Amino acid sequence: MEGESFTHMIHEHPLSLIPDSAGKRGYRPWCYGCLRYFIPGDAKYGCSLHWCGFDGLLHKECMEMPREIMHPIHPSHSLALYVSYGYNECEICKKGCSELSYRCSQRGCNGLAIHLGCSVGLNEKDSAQPVMKHPSHPQHELRFSKKTRWCPFPCDACGATEKGDSYTCTICDYSIHESCALLPASKEFPRHHPAHSLSLAFDVPTVYIQYQFECAICNKTLPLRRWVYHCNLCSYVVHLNCANSIFDNEYASAIDDEKEVTTIFPIKVEDMYEEMIVPFVKRESGQILVPGVHDNHNIGKYNFSNHPHRLTFITFSSSSSSSTSHHHYKKDDEEEDDDDGEDYSIPRSELICDGCTLAIHEKKQTGEDGYESGYMSCDECKYFLHLSCFNLPPEIPSLTIHPHKLMIRNVGKLTDWILCRFCRAFTNGLYYACTSARCSFTIDIKCASMPNTIKYIAHPQHNHLKLERVTDAVWPDLCAGCFKIIIPEFGCVGKYGCSSCRFSVCNKCVMLPARNKHRSEKHLLLLTYDAYVNRPGEFYCSICEERMNPRIWMYHCRDCDQSFHPECFHVKSGKYRNINFGTQQYVISSFHDPHHRLRFQIITKKKRCDLCHHDRYGGAGFQCESCFFVACTPCGVKHIEDAHASDSN
Repeated sequence: MEGESFTHMIHEHPLSLIPDSAGKRGYRPWCYGCLRYFIPGDAKYGCSLHWCGFDGLLHKECMEMPREIMHPIHPSHSLALYVSYGYNECEICKKGCSELSYRCSQRGCNGLAIHLGCSVGLNEKDSAQPVMKHPSHPQHELRFSKKTRWCPFPCDACGATEKGDSYTCTICDYSIHESCALLPASKEFPRHHPAHSLSLAFDVPTVYIQYQFECAICNKTLPLRRWVYHCNLCSYVVHLNCANSIFDNEYASAIDDEKEVTTIFPIKVEDMYEEMIVPFVKRESGQILVPGVHDNHNIGKYNFSNHPHRLTFITFSSSSSSSTSHHHYKKDDEEEDDDDGEDYSIPRSELICDGCTLAIHEKKQTGEDGYESGYMSCDECKYFLHLSCFNLPPEIPSLTIHPHKLMIRNVGKLTDWILCRFCRAFTNGLYYACTSARCSFTIDIKCASMPNTIKYIAHPQHNHLKLERVTDAVWPDLCAGCFKIIIPEFGCVGKYGCSSCRFSVCNKCVMLPARNKHRSEKHLLLLTYDAYVNRPGEFYCSICEERMNPRIWMYHCRDCDQSFHPECFHVKSGKYRNINFGTQQYVISSFHDPHHRLRFQIITKKKRCDLCHHDRYGGAGFQCESCFFVACTPCGVKHIEDAHASDSN
């Protein structure tokens, strides 16, 4: 097969097989015909001439699509395959047609067009055709050929090219193996999918093409015009040959001898400090120094390079018996509920670390250190640090995902937030910044603490995923979480990849917490990787109400059948996940009642800011606890600073 070449209308030169290792020039990572991204192992055909700049590639099945078809959506005329260089709207999915599509050339049809992939979603079997003996080819009768084919032929059912008995149409070019023709419409496959029987489909159902499902056994692309077995209840789909295989998934039996894995993802938010930051400080600094214990002296006050005031070490036992450091925090029963249904709530009873922006709890550690007996506190302002965050190394020589030296920095609680390049969320805690003048790389404390090797629950086949720096690969991976291509242009600087198979998770999805909570839900929402199993139908996010790709990871409650995009939980797993909103109260006396206190949080009471009148709903800002007054962050900070300046004068 390696030496064969084909002519095709998309290019003047013959198209030949392009290997995965071809990196001499930048081929497009998606198929010129069906527009699906290539994955490792897909057969890709393109121009291999060194001096030709053509970068288009085709799946073999897309290359073999017929030049002319009849389609039930337009039964009056035939549709011809053509190359589009302009814009046409697909008559089925209503999206723009580009590159290879089917089009009607009749003047009165105004260029009616259909995507190559959409053309197989509804085929001739759905139109009024004579009754035929085989449902896969209802328009013509199939005739049995007893070993009359001396040359191998491509089976239109399974795609394999073999000699042998066949059922052939004498009117058009359609042939299937005898074994394929006798396949049952429904069959049990206990080795692969024991929950339900699988149904035979003569074309890949549209939903699997739309959401780019792969074969659940071999994890390779599903060809457009081949038969598949699938389960409607579980959205489980496999190649014909894979369904009938007697061996298990080749990846499932792979030997995995990785020994260094200790961290299992996803992690609960309340466990991130113990599971990530504490081990990171131990790796980088050797130990966690406890003031007054490891430093052999106790001066009471301690300098921290990224805070202007000296800090005091507070033990958990003393803080629980004294209200001096906790007087500004409300009890749980004093918390107020937001009026809207979206989850913008922020814990008001927890002590939050200004370094990692995680809650400070007394919790048993794994290892010889036993308990962390306290935390660091500033007596002059509301600034708190975990003991490990106080011991963070001032600089680190490099990270796996970044080759330059990094220095620890801080940022204002209300302004000058930085965007973490790893999890793509804002932070107002401590972060590491590249010291190179030409580099603007920044990463928050949690992401900088990520281990080089992890175990991920969504990938039970193998024991480890390794952290890798993302580069401009010729055939980039797809993220198993968000199902987006992992390239630097999409903000991906790192990924966790399996060395035994092609499973990968982008830097953003790997940081999603294991569970979430929505105020309208009675149950905790788990990060779910297979919500579509035993749940047919479409998915819609209960917050933004947009249709969801059933393959993406989502927070889902099977009992209530509620689904949520991770990014729609702005505070818990969205763009504000690393923001410490705090509990400090503010006053803007020049514009609002001085007896009313404002709290820095997500704006939920009103759509527009009362000062600039711009739409700020769902963004960070100041919200009155007594009335409906709201101010966006820029307006609120400006007037608070002006008030402080006038008071000082």
